[in-house]
Amino acid sequence: MNITKKDKGWHVDLRPQGKHGKRLRRTFATQGEARAFVSHQLAEASKTKDWVKETTVDNRRLSQLAETWFVLHGSNLKDGELRYSKLKHLVNFYGDPVARFFLPEDYLRGRTRRMSEGATANTVNHDLTYLKSVYNKLIALGNYSHPNPLDHIQKIKFDEKEVNYLQKFEIVALLAECKQNSNLSMIIEICLSTGCRWGEAAPLRTEQVRDQRIVFSGTKTTNARMVPISQDLEKRILSIQRSRGRLFPYVDDKDFKKVLIKAGIELPKGQSTHVMRHTFAVHFMLNRGNILDLQKILGHKTLQMTLRYAGYHPDYLQDALTKNPLATL
Repeated sequence: MNITKKDKGWHVDLRPQGKHGKRLRRTFATQGEARAFVSHQLAEASKTKDWVKETTVDNRRLSQLAETWFVLHGSNLKDGELRYSKLKHLVNFYGDPVARFFLPEDYLRGRTRRMSEGATANTVNHDLTYLKSVYNKLIALGNYSHPNPLDHIQKIKFDEKEVNYLQKFEIVALLAECKQNSNLSMIIEICLSTGCRWGEAAPLRTEQVRDQRIVFSGTKTTNARMVPISQDLEKRILSIQRSRGRLFPYVDDKDFKKVLIKAGIELPKGQSTHVMRHTFAVHFMLNRGNILDLQKILGHKTLQMTLRYAGYHPDYLQDALTKNPLATL
């Protein structure tokens, strides 16, 4: 990475026109200023193409493309740092080839090896999305002039996982194990009452709870949403502290995993806190909730994401009972 943290600030060490071009070194007070400077210099170099006179081919490696993607685009994404971290892991996995020599079969062989080492179909599909986006974004910005080698590679299709949710007796057992940790119990109640994610409830602040509603901001989809809660729940939440600030500073998901074990609740590998979001959605439909309301409560961008819960509605496809050929004999 060409931006590093130093004692005096954020230091930039950059050759925007390639390894034979002029070297620029600057120190900035903030990381944002450093990124803006790098972004500007790379954009200017890409626009003028002055560096093409020195070399007629683009011999940048995949790691350099990933870094340029991050500076020009990824650093502005909410999950940009996480995606860049995963990209660096993928680059190392594939041996950091020269980007224009990275062929479709290279990716496919690597994907097969990744899955043989335990990666799931969903994981390698994310790999493909991340790598494709690097090429596509730089091509769109005029920073890369070769075709995207992954354009025609399709994601792997896989069976949709069964929705795992807690039954009522499991919810009772779970809350019973939280009696010694009132903050953890409160987070669980908020998740089960609103369908929010753990990552939305755990950092909740007092000012987000008002007028018998919780306003969830900084969400996965970036859209804020407001969900009603009972007067009793609001009163108990605000009893923790009425001043502004974070409500549950000393609770993390490890505490939840511990009480799951104590309550004797077993979940499939890789699932823990998200089971509460599924639990809210399933019970919402079991209690004849409206699927469009559920979409808004969960904050799903498309109805397709919410339809996985439709089958739990008591009236779902009930005509199959009375309109099949045996029923009408």
